[in-house]
Amino acid sequence: MIGPKTRQKNENATVSGSARFGGLDQLDWLMIVVSVLLGTIAKQHHFLDLPNGLLEWVLPFMLVAAGYKARSTVAELIQRRGARAKNTNG
Repeated sequence: MIGPKTRQKNENATVSGSARFGGLDQLDWLMIVVSVLLGTIAKQHHFLDLPNGLLEWVLPFMLVAAGYKARSTVAELIQRRGARAKNTNG
C-alpha cells in the first residue's frame, strides 16, 4: 500500500512539474497536442493542397488560437449563466 507521505510527494511532484511549463493546464496541453497532430496528419495526407510549411506551422497555430478563443467564449458564457442564476436566486 502507498502511504500518505508517498502520495503527498507524488502530488507535489505533479504540481511542480506542470508549473514548470508556464502554468499551462491539462486543457491547454490537450489543445496544443491535438493541433500539432492535426497539422502533421494534414501534411502527411496532403489535405487542402497547401505547402508543407503552412501545414506544419500556420495550421496548428490557427487551431490553438481557435481553441483558446472557444475556451474563453465558453468560460464567459458560464460566468454569465452563473451571474444570472445568482441574481434570480439572491
